[in-house]
Amino acid sequence: MKKYWTVTKNSWQLQLQYRLNLVLWRLRSITILLVFYFLWLNLIKENSVFAGFSQSQIFTYFLLINLLRPIVFDGQQRRMAQEINDGSFSRYLIMPINHFLYEFSRQLSNKVINLFFAIVEVVIFILVLKPPLTIPSDPQIWLFFFLSLFLATILYYFLSYLFNLTAFWSREAMGPRFLFDWILEFSAGAYFPLSILMRSFFVFLSFLPFFYLIYFPITIYLSKTELIGIQQGIIMQLVFTIIIGFFVRWAYKKSLKKYTGEGI
Repeated sequence: MKKYWTVTKNSWQLQLQYRLNLVLWRLRSITILLVFYFLWLNLIKENSVFAGFSQSQIFTYFLLINLLRPIVFDGQQRRMAQEINDGSFSRYLIMPINHFLYEFSRQLSNKVINLFFAIVEVVIFILVLKPPLTIPSDPQIWLFFFLSLFLATILYYFLSYLFNLTAFWSREAMGPRFLFDWILEFSAGAYFPLSILMRSFFVFLSFLPFFYLIYFPITIYLSKTELIGIQQGIIMQLVFTIIIGFFVRWAYKKSLKKYTGEGI
């Protein structure tokens, strides 16, 4: 495990070399946070409810999105597909490493850096605007929330890694990757609570693994999901993780047979 920790430290140093990219990325997050805050401030007045969410719950939802994005998602997820296309992926085939763990270690530094800045942004946001917030008092809710968040992080990594493997089969992987990311974030509830959608569409999304990445952990935190629903949701996260993990292993072996190392 020491070599993967070294990968994380080296990736951390590399991330900090490109400070402008980091600043622009965080400015994007702050802008989105402010836009959503003032939008929902006008939609939901004090003591009113929208789609089952009170004002404090909806503001908490969007602050949690800002914190959960860097934990669950990763801004460098397209890098693997680029390396496959330009042939630089070949170097990993001669290294004494497991590429699956290597890629996760490399992404870990990005998650830590962005999470740090996300926490700073949220704290400043709360101190300046003082929005009403919902904070659970039940320790069991916190336990289920962090368990669900951990599983969501692993599930997203499996989904992202699996989709990146399409670059072995097509050079046009970046366009579909962008579309995949947009659909995934929409279906995960990373833009708004999914419960505001039509009932039939909401039920459809609940059968997809994306549903359990952002929306499900936040509804646990907000106590919007009953105990039986929490238990069923965590089981679904485990099932999706195991199934997709199996497909990742199978697809990786198949994909290596297609790899030609062009560009090296």
